[in-house]
Amino acid sequence: AFGSFCAILQVFMAYRRYVAVLKWLTLALFAYFGTVIAVHVPWGEAMRGLLLPTFLPDAAFWTTVVAVLGTTISPYLFFWQAAQEAEDVHVEPERKPLVKAPHQGPHAIERIRVDTYVGMAFSNLVALAI
Repeated sequence: AFGSFCAILQVFMAYRRYVAVLKWLTLALFAYFGTVIAVHVPWGEAMRGLLLPTFLPDAAFWTTVVAVLGTTISPYLFFWQAAQEAEDVHVEPERKPLVKAPHQGPHAIERIRVDTYVGMAFSNLVALAI
């Protein structure tokens, strides 16, 4: 139901407003960090499992591995940043396609680099908390 609601918002809500809603919704991910603090995690065991994972030769284990990778690595992830940048060019008049405004290139590349590093660090920390 929530996925359908989000799809409807993508179609009918203004792009800038939808991006703002999604940014605020990401704050809900901090609940995972709160949970890690609230429960008593055996940190030594958790670190050992993180650094030295146990691989089992049974079908259930490998089915779980495929399920985790399949839900984590979506084909959309290969072009989501480019799609976001293209949408931003349409919405923000001061930003132009780099073909038409190559002087914006160094700043744009640096902004994308920082955005990618921060986003990936945050998503990996959330994944570890889960």
